[in-house]
Formats: sequence, structure tokens, C-alpha cells
Amino acid sequence: MWLYWPIWIATVIYVVSVARHNVCEAQSFKGMEPWTSKDQPADEAKHHVEEISSARQVYTVTHGGTVDGRSCRSPVGAYGGFTQTWESNRAVRLENVGQTDVINPWLSNGRNNFRSLTEIAVSAIEPGMSDREKALALYYQEIAHRYHWHSGDNPEHCDPVKVYNVYGFNTCGNDSICLAGLWQQVGLQVSPARVMGHCVSQVFYDSGWHLLDADMQGIYLLWDNRTVASEHDVVRDHDLIKRAHTQGILTPDNRLGDEWEAALYVWEGAPLGTRACGYRHTMDMILRPGEALVWRWGHLDPIKFHGENQPEYPDTVCNGLWEYRPDFNSDIWRGGTEKVEGIKQTHDGLVAESGMGTIIWRMHCPYVLVGGRLEIEGSGATFAVSTDGKSWRNVVQNLDQVFSPNGEAQYEYYLRCQLSGQARLQRLAIINDVQMAPLALPEMVLCENTFVYTDESSSERQVRITHEWLERSVWKPPQMPEKPVYPQDRGETEGTDIVFQWPAVTELDGDGVADYHFELSEREDMKWPLSTNFAKLISLTADKGKPQYTLPYTGLLTPDRTYYWRVRAQNSKGMWGSWSKTWRFTVRGPAHPIEVRMDYEPSQAIGILRWKANPVGRRPVKYRVYGSDEKGFSVSDNPYQVNVGNPERGKLHSPFGANFVAETTNTEMMMVGVGLTLPNTNKAYYRVVAVDQQGNRSGPSDYVEALRPFIYSTPVEETKVGQEYRYQVTCVRSVGDLRAREGLTMNFWDIEEPQFTLLQGPG
Repeated sequence: MWLYWPIWIATVIYVVSVARHNVCEAQSFKGMEPWTSKDQPADEAKHHVEEISSARQVYTVTHGGTVDGRSCRSPVGAYGGFTQTWESNRAVRLENVGQTDVINPWLSNGRNNFRSLTEIAVSAIEPGMSDREKALALYYQEIAHRYHWHSGDNPEHCDPVKVYNVYGFNTCGNDSICLAGLWQQVGLQVSPARVMGHCVSQVFYDSGWHLLDADMQGIYLLWDNRTVASEHDVVRDHDLIKRAHTQGILTPDNRLGDEWEAALYVWEGAPLGTRACGYRHTMDMILRPGEALVWRWGHLDPIKFHGENQPEYPDTVCNGLWEYRPDFNSDIWRGGTEKVEGIKQTHDGLVAESGMGTIIWRMHCPYVLVGGRLEIEGSGATFAVSTDGKSWRNVVQNLDQVFSPNGEAQYEYYLRCQLSGQARLQRLAIINDVQMAPLALPEMVLCENTFVYTDESSSERQVRITHEWLERSVWKPPQMPEKPVYPQDRGETEGTDIVFQWPAVTELDGDGVADYHFELSEREDMKWPLSTNFAKLISLTADKGKPQYTLPYTGLLTPDRTYYWRVRAQNSKGMWGSWSKTWRFTVRGPAHPIEVRMDYEPSQAIGILRWKANPVGRRPVKYRVYGSDEKGFSVSDNPYQVNVGNPERGKLHSPFGANFVAETTNTEMMMVGVGLTLPNTNKAYYRVVAVDQQGNRSGPSDYVEALRPFIYSTPVEETKVGQEYRYQVTCVRSVGDLRAREGLTMNFWDIEEPQFTLLQGPG
């Protein structure tokens, strides 16, 4: 019987070890907010354990129920991050349970391969992409993984690897640098735009510059509705921004806000300089035997974070774990230390050989460290922490004070244990809280999920991966829209004043539909929307509560071109249903006039506006002409509200009057000259709209500028002796456009106020 005692003791030790490990796993996500407080009694806890023994291992996990975290999450906005009502994923534990170090392990779900700058760039690119497609693919990937906010540690947010994996947010200056770095990574030339109070980068392709504002989710198209405008384009013509939705998909439609955004663009010089982002940080890591990384959804309460600013959107911040539990029952633990002096191993733990014994561990994690604790069994051991390996501060168990939010971001530190006399260390767990960005975690979605584990270890490895999640079946998603009402699939539209319509969706839970998500693309694969006008939450538009989306302006789509669109519904629980099938249609109608110019006849002192019909679309039968003194004006048949800036300092007042001049069947019309009686002639700027036989209007043309100064008043040639002579001289003049100056003060600053001098008159 006594011969079996060693086996029995080993078994007890193993059982205790496993039990302790399982308790740790079971509690790995308890208390994580906001999800713990939103769980329901019927939610079923699930877990999956995968034992890894090869450098690359593929496995699948099936997520049951009717809802997952992604289906409860809104798109990412420029402000506020995203909204989410529930999350099924709770934790994934990646642990080295073997006897050797594991080099650079990673777990990929196919959507979180962001370990280096190169990997982030490559993840968005597909073989055969043009430079334009590369630029857009990286832009749309960027806006899907970060939002506008700052923690106060500016340098931390200039590295895309940290932004994607650790934070999930940055502000315009950081983001324009990050996106520029990614463009450069795929061989594209970049340059900063010079925007008042804002930072944006431009990218060069197809022989021109193109402005893509990932921070404010701004993409501004030229009148062909395909070419992305350059900084020069939007500075010259603010209407390119005013006709586009600005500040992200989660921002309600707001015309005055779009005008404010347009006013930031004032630089009229050539693109200068370049930009480069941080590139040194990677998600490389080494897991020693007994070391683990735990990805967790949700944050601690109170939240732990890095940065001097308390997170404005805490539910978009996750607190994961970095844990190390060296095993003092064998000599393997010594290989995981930086230094061991005067320490011997006994059957009852570690003790000093004589005098003072010292152990130093280096803790290094690719995620920023935001807190931690020590779990210690034994007596008399003293601990200290150092961030540089030189200066030390004593700690007991709580490590939170070591990682001050206001200090320098810490990704590593040293832990020193000293033993003397009868001091003994029997067990140690070093547990660190880390900050994680939720959208880069190895999440699961409903049904079957394929995961790929990889590492770069040259020797054998034993890795255990444990997935923990909840399954909920009491929530039912809305049905997907079955077919479009208008435009019909594979049908055509009359004009571009389109109201997209679909049948009202059935909500299976009986609570009603809360929202619809509309997307339109020039691509059949719906890889990205055509522009910011075509990725919309209907609740933030004038069509709120209706199964429809009305395009805000005429001419946002191009005739004779095929477009693709789809819709999904959200119920009152915040759960999105499946996307509808992708429907297609072709636009019919006239396109905007081209080659608009102003010709002058000096002998007659007149200016004639001329243009040509666009070869795209239907042949126009007539044209409508518009004139205004506002540079970059928007055509309007009625008076309209305008953002005029500071009304106390400005000289203009809203609303502006209608700017319609007249209709004509010709391709020219006299706009400047003496004695013209049509409204809005003798203006500084003109646009033309085409009209087809069915009465469909095109979008406006580019504007043309009238020559200035041009006096169009008739002098008073007779007066009486001894009486005051008075003649009001009138001429073509510009009021400029709404522009920002220092302090972001908005006004029409460039109003032209001509002055006249009498050169010759009666004595």
C-alpha cells in the first residue's frame, strides 16, 4: 500500500491544480460590465477547450442560440464609438501548459490579424486591387476599428497596432497619421491636408490627390459621383462637402453641421510634405510555462484604463488579463526569471539558501498594463516593482498604484521577490489587468466559427485555449426584408430623386422595428458604400420610423450606371437581423452639364454663360440656370437656411434667397451685363442643371466664376445745377464662403466691398 503513496500524492496535487485552474477559468469574466448586469437567467454558459500541440492548428467552435455580440452592435461612428445592447462572448484564455516557452502565439478568427503594421495593411488588401481600391479598402477598414476620442496620451495613438488592438480610438491628428502610414505600407504616396482645427491626410492615385477623412468618416465625391475629391477640390467648392453627410454614421443628418465641416477647408496651396505613423509596436509575445493571456469582453467596475482622461465611452473599453503562475515544483520556473540569487527549492516552496535570496521576473505584454495584483502563498516574502530594473518600490499585493493612468504607458515591468530567514514562497500568481480594444478580440458569431492558432516556436508546445461564452435563445431577430418596393431588383429609376422603399419588416419578438440600416454601393460585393450618403441608419434621417430612405439631394447617383443596395432591420432590443439580398438597379435621367464657362464680349460689355450636355445619361431638352454671390453655393428654387457663422460679427443673415435664374433650351445664356432683368443675374458664380423629356433634373454642374469687378449699373447723365448729384454704382462682387479662422470662428470673411472714386466730373 505504501508503494502507491507517491502516485496518490501526485494525483491529489494534480486534482487540486486542475480544480484551482477551473475555478480561475470559471471566474475569468465574472463582474465584467456592462454585460454581467445585462445577463438573463435563461442564458446558458458554454465553454470549449482546445489542446494545441502544433505550430498551426485549425479548429471550429459552434455558437448556438439566436443572438451574438455582433448582431447587437451598431456600426462604428465618428463620435461615441458604437452602441451595443448585449455581448455573448466573454473570455478566451490562451495558456502555456507545457514545459517550454511558446513564441509569438496568436489566435485568429479571420478578422483580427492586426499584429503588425504590415499585417494590418495586408488584411484589407486583396490580389489585383487597383491603387484606388487599396486606398478605399484601408480607409473603410480604419473607420470600422476606431472612433474619435483621446485619452490624453497622444503618442500612444499614432501607432495603428496600438489603436486597433489596445485602444480602439484616437483623434484626427493621430488617425490621419495612422491611415497615412497604412497607405504608405502598400506603396501609396501621402500628404497632409491643411485643415483649420482638424487633421486629414490625402493619398495619391490615378494621377491625382484624394482626400479621405477617416476621423470624421468623410468621403467627398466629385460631380461624377465616383472620383474622391482632393483638398483643393473641396476648398474651391464647399458644396462637395455640404451635399455629403459628415461626422459619421451615428450622427443625425444636419445640413448646418455639414456646412460647418466644409468651412474647415481653406488651404489653397499645393499639397506639401508627407506623414509617417508609429510602426515599432507589435503584438508579439512569449508565453512562459504557466503564463496566459486572457482576452475578455467588458470592463472592470470601476474601469481600469490608461490615460489622463476618464473614458467617455467606457463600454467600448475591455479589461483583459496577463497572468503568470510559475510552478515551483520543478526547476522550469528558473528559466522564466531574469535573475535568481541565493534561492533553493524545497518540497515546501522556495527559501533563501543563506542570508538574502532574490528572484526577479520580467513581465512583458503587448497590451498596455493598467493594474494588477499578486496572489501569494507562503510567509515572509517581500516584493518590489521596477519599470526600469533599477529603481524599486515596495508592493504587497495590489499593483494598481504601479500603473498610474496619468503616467507613461507601461508594457513591461520587473517584479522582485526577496526571501530571508524563515521566509518561504510556496505559490505565486502575477495577475495583470490590461486594456484591450473590443473590435480586435477573437470573437465568435452565431453558428460555426473557424479559428486558426499559430506560433513561431521551434520546439514542442502544449497550449490550452479555453473559449467562454453565453448563449441566448429567448431573443429573436427581425426578419430580413424579402424584396424591394422601389427601385425594383434589376429595374430602373426615373431620375435621381429616389426614395428607396422596402416592405415593413416583421419583428418576431413582437416589440416592433426600431431602425433600419441602409447601404448602397457601386460594387456588387457591397465591400464598401458609395459615399457617406449611402451608409445610413434611418432613425437618424428625416425618414425615421419608415421603411424608406429619401436621397437628400438630386444628382448623388449617375445615370446609366448600375448600383447595388441592401437593408437590414433592428428590433427594440437592439438586435439586428440579417441583411437582405443585394438588389441592383440602373439610374436613368440626365447627367450634370459639363465644360461650363463664362465668355465675355468686350464690345457689348456682356458675359455669356455657356456649357455642354453631358454625354452620360439622357439627352437634356432644357436647362435651369442658377446664380449666387456665394462661392460654392448650393442650387435652390426656394429661400434656404444657411450657416452664416457668428451673426454678431457677420454681415450676412439666414435664410438666403432662392438662386434660380431661368430655364432655357439653349446651351448658353447672358448672365452679366447692363439692363438684365432676370433674377440672380450679375452674380459672381453660376451653375447649370439639365432636364430631360420626363422632367427629371440632373445634379448641378461645377460652378463658373464671373469676371470681377464688372459694373452693370447705368450712370445718371443729367442733373441740376446746385443740387447734389447721386449715382449708386453696382457691380458683380463675391461674398466668399463660410470659412473658419483661428479659434474656429466661423464667418463669411471674404466679402468683397468695392470702393469707387470719381475720376472726372463737373468743376
